[in-house]
Amino acid sequence: MPSIQSITEQNLADAISSAKQRVVYVAPGIWPEVAKALADAWRRLGAEQVTVILDIDPEICRFGYGSIEGLAIVAQVAQSLNQAIGQEPGIRICIVIADDQTFIFSPTPRLIECAPGTIPDTENPSGKAVTTPKANGIVLAAPPAAIERDLGATPELAAERTIGNEAVDHQKVEEVTKDLKQNPPKKFDLARAVNVYNAAIQFAELKVSGCQLSGHKARLPSELLKVARNNPILDKKIDKSLRLIEDEDELVKNESDDLSEAKIFAERKRIEEEFLVHVRGGTVIDRKKKGDFIKQVEALQALVGKFAAHVKEKLNDRYLSTAEQLSAELLSDVFFDIPPRWTKRLGRDPKPEKLKFLIEESLLKSFGNPDRRINAMKADVIFKDVTYDMLNEPEFIATISEHFPDLKHMEEYTAAKESKEPADDLFSPH
Repeated sequence: MPSIQSITEQNLADAISSAKQRVVYVAPGIWPEVAKALADAWRRLGAEQVTVILDIDPEICRFGYGSIEGLAIVAQVAQSLNQAIGQEPGIRICIVIADDQTFIFSPTPRLIECAPGTIPDTENPSGKAVTTPKANGIVLAAPPAAIERDLGATPELAAERTIGNEAVDHQKVEEVTKDLKQNPPKKFDLARAVNVYNAAIQFAELKVSGCQLSGHKARLPSELLKVARNNPILDKKIDKSLRLIEDEDELVKNESDDLSEAKIFAERKRIEEEFLVHVRGGTVIDRKKKGDFIKQVEALQALVGKFAAHVKEKLNDRYLSTAEQLSAELLSDVFFDIPPRWTKRLGRDPKPEKLKFLIEESLLKSFGNPDRRINAMKADVIFKDVTYDMLNEPEFIATISEHFPDLKHMEEYTAAKESKEPADDLFSPH
């Protein structure tokens, strides 16, 4: 038998059940199958021949390093034998000694991975657990002397133990049980499906902001709004607000010039159609295509930068020409109805050129700073992972499966399968 191998619950339970002299169990947590074998060995071998050291923390169960059921089993037998479980907070290595056979392995967080030695039935058409050579530890003969001392692996070495010296009392087990009832572990099968989805797809929101010039409007100054409403020439152009750039402006639509609003949004649409799939809640991307997608987004960002520089050269001229045109059209009307606030500055009989300048100044102020609009021109992408709750929605799963049929996390399910063990059983000691 190779020394490096897949160490399963069955391996451990068999070794513990066969032990004739001693058992040492050190791990973050414990599962029921091993806990039952350990409890039987503790009764069979005697109180001082078994050592158990765990990390007694509710997060251990939430991560999937063990269950409250397994803890309850060993806690109950320890109490009946007037023995104690040792606590070692933060331990993340597993060592099991059964007579002169030693298992040293890494714990498996079942929240995101299956137990060693199996693959999930959602990946297996037969629906049965299949053994797979997932090496997670080593198997030795008798443990090294230093490990025996650190673990107090025999009654004679108990005084030399360096870990797990804090005893776990019944109250501590009750506190962990209460905590897990209030905030129970997620169903591991569903949580692993989240991990599969996050490895395969991701939400991606491609945003282009500040580039829609055709929608840019400015509110007219209050002192000019009344005059503008009464001017039939401006009636079609003004409605409480002023459209600064028309739909046919070359900055908006220019077939001979790539630097236009139309080009920017056409490019965004092309990228979305090539890489993104619309689902309830947004758009998702195949992670395998994410690198190419990011390159395309970077090219779009460069295009937006050029567009912003191009617009900057012309937007000031547009604002000035619009203000000059409007001031010329409004001058005669404003001259006969000068706003009271302006008479303090111009007098009651101002020169036309001074009045026209003040109209232009007021209009430009209401149009805003064109540099601020330029600085708002951006193209960004926001990535978000699939959430646990989304996998509880059959409609979401069905849509994803339709667009990403190569995902292997499910066979014929409309949603990820939940754990076959009822949640309430996690808190009921057997």
